Amino acid sequence: MTLTPPRQNGDYTSACCDAELLASYVDGRATPTERAVVEAHLVQCEDCYFAFSETIRTQIHGDDASKKTKWLRWATRATAGLAAAAALIVAVMLGTGNNSHPASNLTLALNNLDAAAGPYRQFGPRLTTNPTYRELTPSTRSAAQTAETVPALLEAAAIVEKAAAPGTGAQERRALAAMYFALGRAQRAADVLAPEAQSKDAGVLSDVAAAYLARRDDGDVEHALDLLERAVRLDPTRTEAWFNLGLAAEAARQLPRAQEAWTQYLVLDPSSDWATEARWHLEKLRK
Repeated sequence: MTLTPPRQNGDYTSACCDAELLASYVDGRATPTERAVVEAHLVQCEDCYFAFSETIRTQIHGDDASKKTKWLRWATRATAGLAAAAALIVAVMLGTGNNSHPASNLTLALNNLDAAAGPYRQFGPRLTTNPTYRELTPSTRSAAQTAETVPALLEAAAIVEKAAAPGTGAQERRALAAMYFALGRAQRAADVLAPEAQSKDAGVLSDVAAAYLARRDDGDVEHALDLLERAVRLDPTRTEAWFNLGLAAEAARQLPRAQEAWTQYLVLDPSSDWATEARWHLEKLRK
């Protein structure tokens, strides 16, 4: 097992995987210890994740059919209980599915990403492309613990990237943002969604605002508030926009508006797991 020296400091855990180690991981030759090291590192390093995803693309779309078969067999093992969903997605990407419908491919890829995302969500705000409720990652969980589902998640993310590659519209951008949210990369999600800030679609505006709320750079909360107020005016029934508006108003210390947002959310959704979380926010504000 070999790691290259760290780029900026002496922390050996921040070192990057060398090409040989990454290749052995993709080919299924890495030892359990090596796999654990690679998976923990890929969650945190965008450079190595990019190298990983490019390697996966090469394996999927190479001319050698035996390599495709080998990669598919390895991916199926790595994803364990998610094998059926992963195999379906990979079949589409290999051309055995219906490639004439890129929107369907993107939906399948997002469904697979959702299945691989694990029990927790990385950020408080909601994306319209991620309807499944997950509790926020507890602050006590370590980076190693949050990497429990890394193999399936990384493969699912690479497939979303490929499915979104042909287009640059709102649908593709939202899919990529969902991928970045699952990987805990708020900056990348905000960057990819920023061009959609002038959209007339309430769901798109809510997603852009969610990315800003997750990133929390200077001015992001105020920008998110503006987008969400526009969103709920465009579509007063958009639950994700009301949920995110509650979070944004709380962050901006606009507590009366936050109470209004949570109350309206519960009118639209009184009983889901998301509603339980919204009710917790509302009760906290009332106290």
